Amino acid sequence: MLHPRNILLAGLVSTTLFRPSLAAEDWSLCRFPSFEYLVAEDRAGDEVQAEAFSLITENSERVHLTGDASLVGTDQRVDADDIFITRSSEEIRASGNVLFTDQNYRLKSPSIHIDNLNDRAEFDQAAFEINNNHARGNAEKIEKLDAYRSRYSDLYYTTCDPDDKAWHLRAAELEIDNESGLGTATHTTMYFQEVPFLYLPYFQFPVDDRRMSGILAPRVGYAERDGASVIVPIYWNMAPNYDMTITPAWYGNLGLQLNTENRYLFENHRGQVDLSYIDDREYDDLRWLKQWQHTIALPYEVKAGLLLAETSDGDFFDDYLLVAPQYNDTKHLERFVRFNRDGEFWRSELMWQDYQTLDETTSLNSRPYSRLPRFTLEADPESWHEDIQTPVHLELVSFDRDDSITGKRSNFVTQLRLNSQDSWYFFNPELQLAFTDYQLDNNPEGNSIDRALPTLGVDTGLIFERFTGSTGQWRQTLEPRLYFLFTPYENQDDIPDFDTSLAPSTYRNLFKNNRFNGADRIGDAKQVTFGLSSRIFDTESGNELLNARAGQIFYFEDRLVSLNGKSDEETRSDVIAEVDFWPLPTLTLATRLVYDPDESNVTDRNFSVNYSDRGFATNFAYYFTENKLEQALVSMAYPIDERWAIVTKVHHSLKFDEPVENLLGINYESCCWGLKILAGQTGDNKNDFAETENSIYFEFTFKGLSQAGQDIDARLFEAIPGYTPGF
Repeated sequence: MLHPRNILLAGLVSTTLFRPSLAAEDWSLCRFPSFEYLVAEDRAGDEVQAEAFSLITENSERVHLTGDASLVGTDQRVDADDIFITRSSEEIRASGNVLFTDQNYRLKSPSIHIDNLNDRAEFDQAAFEINNNHARGNAEKIEKLDAYRSRYSDLYYTTCDPDDKAWHLRAAELEIDNESGLGTATHTTMYFQEVPFLYLPYFQFPVDDRRMSGILAPRVGYAERDGASVIVPIYWNMAPNYDMTITPAWYGNLGLQLNTENRYLFENHRGQVDLSYIDDREYDDLRWLKQWQHTIALPYEVKAGLLLAETSDGDFFDDYLLVAPQYNDTKHLERFVRFNRDGEFWRSELMWQDYQTLDETTSLNSRPYSRLPRFTLEADPESWHEDIQTPVHLELVSFDRDDSITGKRSNFVTQLRLNSQDSWYFFNPELQLAFTDYQLDNNPEGNSIDRALPTLGVDTGLIFERFTGSTGQWRQTLEPRLYFLFTPYENQDDIPDFDTSLAPSTYRNLFKNNRFNGADRIGDAKQVTFGLSSRIFDTESGNELLNARAGQIFYFEDRLVSLNGKSDEETRSDVIAEVDFWPLPTLTLATRLVYDPDESNVTDRNFSVNYSDRGFATNFAYYFTENKLEQALVSMAYPIDERWAIVTKVHHSLKFDEPVENLLGINYESCCWGLKILAGQTGDNKNDFAETENSIYFEFTFKGLSQAGQDIDARLFEAIPGYTPGF
C-alpha cells in the first residue's frame, strides 16, 4: 500500500473549462459517454492501492510500477504503462497510455507529471471529457501552476457528441484563476459546422457564480419600423454592491440607442437608475426615458420608497418594447415618494404621488389627480369580545390638477363587525360609519362640504355537503348566500370626483358594501343580493375540481347617487355567473357571463380553455364586452418530437376584423445546440388595431457555453399560458 498525499485533484479539469453559463443544461439528446466514470469506493482516509505486473523500489525512496500499473484512491484512479513515485518530493510521473478517471472526469495523456509538494502538474497532449457538462476537448499541454491557477495551450473545446462538429471553440491559450474566479482566453475562435463566425483576440469570463464585467448575450432581430436590430448588453461590475449594464442598441431605420441600468445596494437602502436615449431618425427628435427607483430602511422601523419616471413622449414605450416592458400598456406614468410603518395591529403610509399622462390628447377630466400628500392609517385590533371586530380606516389627502377643482379630503371609516361561522353556516353583520370632510378650491357648489353616512350590511349563508360519484369519490357543496345592504341617501352631486369609479361587474362585487371604488361617492342602497355557489372536491386529494357561482341584486329603491348625475331606476342588477372547472390536473376551463334581464341579452361574456401537459400547451379564449370589444385567440406550443417544436398564437379582434397579436415560431434542439425562430404580427390598439407591426427574431443557444439572439422565451411565457421551453 502507498500513501502519497494527493494523486490528482478532481477539481483540476473542472476548473479549467469555459463555463460562463451556470444554468443546468439538458443533455438527454446526447449519446451516452463512451466510458464509465469511476464509482467511489468505501476506503478509509487517504489510502491508495497500487497494482502492477512488477514493483521495483530503490531504498524505499522511489517506487516503480510497470506493466498495467494503477494507483487507486477513494474516488480517483490513474492507469499507465509505467508509474514512478518519489516519496520525499511527493512526485508522481506516469507514461504510456496514461488515463485519469474519477466520478465526473476522464483525461488521457501520453505522460503526466504531478508535484504534490508544490501543487503543480503537467499533462502533455491531453484529451479530456467531463460528465457533468457533457464536455470534451483536447489541449497540447495542461499545466496546474499552483493551488488556484491552471493553463491550457492550444485548446479545443465542445459539448457535442464525439464525431459531432456542430460547434466548437479553439483558443491559443486559456488560463483559469479560481481564487479570483476569472478565466482569460487569447485568440479564441468559435466555429459552427466548421465555419468560423466569431474571433476574440482577448476576453475574460467567470468560472463560478461570482459577477464580473463583460459582454452579455447579444440580441438580433428585424421589425418593419425598426429595421434590422442588434442589441449588445455590456455588464460592468464596478463593486460588490453596485454595477451597471450598458446596452447599445442599433436599429437600421432609427439609429443608435444607448440604455443604461445602474444598480446599487447598501446596508439600509438600495435602488436602480435607468436611462435611455436615442436620436430617432423616423421621429426626427431626441427620445428618452429617465427613471429612479429607491428604497431605504429608516430609524424607528420606517420604510421609504421613491419612484421618479419621465419620458420624452407617449409613444416611447410602444416603439421600444424592450426598454421598460413594465410600462408597455401604461397610460399614466406614476411618480411617488412614500413612507410606511407597520405595527402589530396597524399600518400607515405617507405618500406624495403624481403622474405623467402619456397621451397628450387625453382630456383634462380623464387625467388622474396628484396626491400631494396622502396619509392613510389602517387599524384592525384583535377581537375584543369573541368574534367582534372593530377595524378603522383614516385617510387625509390633498388633490391637485391644473385648471380643476382642487382641495383636501379627510375620510374616517369605523366598523363594528361580527364574524360568526361554523362548518355549516356563516353570519357576518356589519355596521359602518363613514365621516368625510372636504375643504376645496374652485368648486362652484361650495368649498366646505362634509358627509356622514352609516351603512348596515348582513352577510349570511348556509353550507350543505354531500358525497357523490359512483364510489363517493367527490364531495359537493351547495352554498346559498344572502346579503342585505342598507345605506341612506345623501345628495353628493356637489362633491367632485377625485379618484372614484364604478366597481366592475364581478360575482365578488355583488357582496360589496359600496358600488363605488374610492371615497368620493357612497352609494345609497336598500337592496338584497342572492347568491348560489357549488363546489366539488376530490375526497382523496382534497383538490377543488369545480367552482360555480351565480348571483343577482334586487333593489327596493332607485339609486340616486352616481358619477354622472343620473339615477339608476332598474329594479334588479345584471345576473353574474362564473364557473371554474378543473376536470384534469392539466386542464382548466373558465367562463364568465353577465346577463341583462331587462334587455334579455348577454352584455359581457368570457370563456377560456387552458391545457398543459409535458411540454404541450393549447389555449382558447373568447372575450366580449358590449360596445367595447370582441376578441378571440388560439395559442399552442406543440413538441413534434424530442428535437422539434412549434409555437403559434392567433389573437384577433372580431369587432374590427384586425389582428391583435399573431405569432409563429419553430424550435430545434440537438445534443449541444438549439435554434429558435419567432415571427410576429402585432396590432396597435390605439388605432383600433388597424396598424400592424411585423417582426422576426432569432435565438441561438450553444449548450454549456452561451446564448445569442432575442429573448424569445420571455415573450412566449406571456403570450402562451403553459409554455415550457425545451432549452
